[in-house]
Amino acid sequence: MNTTTQLGFISSKINELQTAVFHSHSNGVLNLNPTVIKTLQIDENGYIWFYVNKPAQAVTEFEKQFPVALNYYKKGAPFFLNVFGIARIVIDPEELVCVTLDNEINNGITSDKILVSVKIVNVNYYEKEPDMPKNWLTKIKKVLSELFVPGENFYYNPDIQNDRHFA
Repeated sequence: MNTTTQLGFISSKINELQTAVFHSHSNGVLNLNPTVIKTLQIDENGYIWFYVNKPAQAVTEFEKQFPVALNYYKKGAPFFLNVFGIARIVIDPEELVCVTLDNEINNGITSDKILVSVKIVNVNYYEKEPDMPKNWLTKIKKVLSELFVPGENFYYNPDIQNDRHFA
């Protein structure tokens, strides 16, 4: 696959899921807290744009760039993504004017949010295995076997040292 095809595939999957858990992997003293983010846009250069809540500390005291992970997951979706990249807090007013973003993003800038862009470095894509439908006979066998054959916890194993000893 070429880079354009890969970015198109990744963009489409991220747009399907929309939300991710944001984790900062910075070793700095000040870090952005883990939070759930909603993806606003993925541009043609491979940057993911989103807002996070503004921290209590001065934003100018944070590192300019830092490593992050975005874990995209949606209940019921047959896949999930782990995106790793380099995040940048976009706070310079001149840069905000020069950046070509959707009107929704430009209109959404408020005093309690900060704009973050993440350059995609690595993406792990996982497809979930489909649940095998069980017929009623298999379910009944499982229930009966659990009733008459207790689990391993009920037997004494002298090799395992624990507080539960059976006399």
